[in-house]
Amino acid sequence: MTFNGDNFDWPFIKARADYNKISMENEIGISCSTRMGSEEFSGRFASHMDCFYWVQRDAYLPQGSHGLKAVTKAKLHYDPVELDPELMVEYAHSKPQELAEYSVSDSVATYFLYIKQIHDFIFALCNIIPTNPDEVLRRGSGTLCEDLLMAQAFRCNIIFPNKKTEDSEQYHNGKLIDTQTYIGGHVECLRVGVYRSDIPVRFKLEKSGYQDLINKTEQIMDFALQVEAKVNKDDVENYDEVKA
Repeated sequence: MTFNGDNFDWPFIKARADYNKISMENEIGISCSTRMGSEEFSGRFASHMDCFYWVQRDAYLPQGSHGLKAVTKAKLHYDPVELDPELMVEYAHSKPQELAEYSVSDSVATYFLYIKQIHDFIFALCNIIPTNPDEVLRRGSGTLCEDLLMAQAFRCNIIFPNKKTEDSEQYHNGKLIDTQTYIGGHVECLRVGVYRSDIPVRFKLEKSGYQDLINKTEQIMDFALQVEAKVNKDDVENYDEVKA
């Protein structure tokens, strides 16, 4: 069980093992495979459950909120210990206890995220999708649906076709295509992000809400500076300009 172990923890361990001429697969049964251009670490006798895959596919959190700290706040509802990465080496020499608390905090957050949100969910899916937990955790929803359909087809003695594979090189009018998107596809995304000018949209603005924000401008700025950015208000040279 890791958080982003495929891209952080295991590559570091593998590099150390390679440097010391140790085979991870022979010693602990963990091997590295490449799928879709990215490395995945799995074991012969144990599952490697990387919580980050669940966050990306099933947590329904916005982009930019997939880090362990943000996920812990959103899913476990508490604030973990935080430490500026620039201070880690310094703290290893001067404040080892605080560095240890930061490390333990990450481990505890990963453990409870897995136990409370991921373990039961993934292994319940394994009861209906005929593949191992690593695959159920890492594959996309479409692939999992295909696996489930194939299992049902097998039980019902229904023949299903092989997956269609595309040629690695594709041509259009005799010319090699470098990249290909969904040709001819048209997607209309309404009322999301910046609104289009050619689609009529009615806005209803609450004046009292805006006035409340105006009245609390200084309070909001002070909170952003002192609590979030950890900056002394007196050190900001253009405070009045920004407030105005």
